[in-house]
Order: sequence, then structure tokens, then C-alpha cells
Amino acid sequence: MGLLMLLWFLSGMVMLFVHWPEVTDEERAAGLPPIAWGQCCAFGDTQEVIQVERAAVEDLAGRPVLRFDDQVLDLATGRPIHRVSSADAARVAQAYASAHGIDGRPGTPEILERDQWTVTGYFDKRRPFHLFRFDDPARTDVYVSAHTGAVSQVVNAREKVLNWLGPIPHWLYPEVLRADVKLWSQVVIWTSIVGVFLTATGIYLGVISWRPWSDGRLTPYRGWMAWHHLTGLAAGVLTLTWVFSGLISMNPWGLLDSAPDARAEQVTGAFSFGDLQVAVAGARDRGVAARQLTAAPLAGEIFLMADGARLDANGRSAPLTFEALAKAAGRLGPVLSARLITAPDAYYYDGHDGRAKLPVYRVELEDRVRFYLDPASGQTLAQIDGAARTQRWLFEGLHRLDVINGLRGGTPWIVGMIALLVLAGAGVATGVWLGWRRAQSDLGQLTKRKAPKLG
Repeated sequence: MGLLMLLWFLSGMVMLFVHWPEVTDEERAAGLPPIAWGQCCAFGDTQEVIQVERAAVEDLAGRPVLRFDDQVLDLATGRPIHRVSSADAARVAQAYASAHGIDGRPGTPEILERDQWTVTGYFDKRRPFHLFRFDDPARTDVYVSAHTGAVSQVVNAREKVLNWLGPIPHWLYPEVLRADVKLWSQVVIWTSIVGVFLTATGIYLGVISWRPWSDGRLTPYRGWMAWHHLTGLAAGVLTLTWVFSGLISMNPWGLLDSAPDARAEQVTGAFSFGDLQVAVAGARDRGVAARQLTAAPLAGEIFLMADGARLDANGRSAPLTFEALAKAAGRLGPVLSARLITAPDAYYYDGHDGRAKLPVYRVELEDRVRFYLDPASGQTLAQIDGAARTQRWLFEGLHRLDVINGLRGGTPWIVGMIALLVLAGAGVATGVWLGWRRAQSDLGQLTKRKAPKLG
């Protein structure tokens, strides 16, 4: 267990600089060619009465497609797409590579269901993948979903090496373990619990044996035991904090689950497939030049976001006014405060996994639940209730020492984190060495044979 905790500290240092590879929605959209309106729009026999939650129009290998609620509709033929050919996937991968400065050509595609870089449940609805290994200097791999035709993952050789030094050991993410979600979750939870127990008992033993007032010595021990005692006293609480907050990050047994709350949907309102058809046809008729059209309903009325610009159902420019946004926010319930913020606050900020979109319209209701709305579209970007607040402080606050807004991520924070990780790691490392020596001694005693008596 000491070796595992030491691995957590060492990989934690790497994670100050290394992130798990991912393709954000913005990065994927930037790799799309403009929508080919000349082939649009055939909607097939899809019923207009069905309700739609999410929808976007974009290009797929030279033809427009509609992505809605995990389905893909070919707008050139009106037929649903269930499987994307390797040739079409190659065009998608090449377009993404060209837009993001990835030099070289894709090799012969491989079909795979899962690997180290697509191991999480996030990718389940996109499996299997066409994997293209580019011959660029960075040796970039581009994964295109064979189910949806969307670029789903991009990783290069450097990122692979660094992730094996950081996120993979830190999160216990080897594919052989992470592929089994339930097993992985239980392993992380119970190793964290054992770590909390060992750290807490270690602190207790260290405190009761520390009595400088009785004999004037800083520690009653010598050699490696003295170093372990002193570093444990200096960093024991910090170590306990990190292991405990790591446990909290797993939300064990659903202790910090948020209660169901559909109020965000009251801001947008529902829209039907028929509403979507009308809006897409309006954008086509006006020849809207965009890489991606995304449905952005508000107060029950359909709007589209065309590369960040808001359009009405007829394809005309319709910027969201502050008055309309405030009125829509009133559908959430009794409002305690509402204002546009241009800087991060304690619950909406740049995290390890991405940057917060600013400015944002923050609405706090009388029940203290906060909603953060996109001022350009009115869509909910974040929702913070009591459980999310607790998670924020017990995990983010303790694990990343994010207690001062605006400090995390800067050079002083990185230097401080490294120094504290070295201190806590030293306490664990000395314990590992002492444990190894004790184990050698105990095993030696068990295997030692007495010499035969003479005479």
C-alpha cells in the first residue's frame, strides 16, 4: 500500500503538467469543413411529433448530416446512418488533421472496439472506431467513430508516454482494470479507504511517540525511523487530506449524488423534430455559412447557433438580449440574485479538464442552487446544488488545494504543490523503505535454519 501511495504522489507531480487526451466539442467543430447546403435537406420519414433534446447539423465526408440524440441522419438521402465506411472515416480524419496542423497522411485504418485511449464509458456509444495512425513527426493517432463518423479521440506518442507517467498510474487506469468499470471503481475506493486508515493510524502513532517536552529530543528515533517520524509529523495531515479527497472524488456509494432537477430544461423548453426541420431549412435557404449548426432552444422557441452566432427559425441573425436571457432565467423559479460575471467564481472556474467559458450569466435561486447560463445561447453550462458544493470543497478544495480563487494553475501554486508533494512523498518513501527492511528481516527469520548439533 505504501508503494501505491508513493506512486500516487509521484504521478500527481506529473499531472500538474499533463492532462488526459481528449477531443473537446470546440476542437472537433474546428476540424469540420463548411456545411454543404447543396445536398440538403432530406429528412426521410422521421415523425415530426418526437421530442429532441440535442441536435446539430454538420458535414460528414462531403455530405450534410443531422446528429440528434445519439442518432445520425444523412440529410442528402434522408436515411439514417448506422455504420461509417473506412473511406468516409479517412476523409473525416484528414479534415481534422489539416485543421489542427497535423502533417502527414493517415495509414491503413484499423478497426478496434477498445484500447487504452478509448477505455472509459464516455466512448461506449461511439464504438467501434476507425483508427488512423498518421506518419507525422508526432506520430498522431486519430480515432473516428464507425458508428457516428465523428472524431472521438486524438493522441500522439508524447502524450502516450506522459500519460503512463501521470494520469494512468494516478487514476489506476490500465486498460485491463479500467475496462471493468465496477471492478475499477471498487479497487480505487477500497485502496483509498485502506490508505486513509493507514495514514490516520500512522499520524496517531507518530503523535503519541513525539514528546520533546519530556526529554528535549525532537524525535525518540534514529536513522531512517527518525526521518519517517519527522516527515510523517510534518506532512501526515496533508497526506491524509489527499488520500481522503481522492476517495471523495469517486463519490463512494453515491454519497454525494445530486437530486434530480429538471429546472434547466424549463429555461430552454422542449422542441420537436418538426421545429428542427423548419429551422434547418431556414438556415439552408439563407445560405448560412457555418461548420456546425447546433440547436439552442430558449423558452420553448427554437434557435440555432451557427459557429457561435445565434439564428432564429428562419435563419436570420437573432442575438440574445440581456432582457430575454433574464426573462428565460426567471423560469427557473424564485431568483435570489442574477448577474453577468466576467471572471471565475468559487464554483465556476478553469479546471484541470478545461477552461470555463466566460462571460457567463450566474443565477442563484432561493434554495441556493446556482445555474450558469451561456449569455450567447441561454444554454445551461453548469448547475451547482448542495451536493456539488460539498464535492467541490472536499475534492477540489482538499485534493488540489484550491481554496483561494484564482490561485490554482499559476506558477506559485505549481511550485507550492511540488514542494508539498515532495514532503508528503518523503514520508511515504521512508515508510516504504522501513517496511521493506522489516519484511526482509521477518522473512529471513522464518527461513533461517539452525545448524545441526555435533556429537
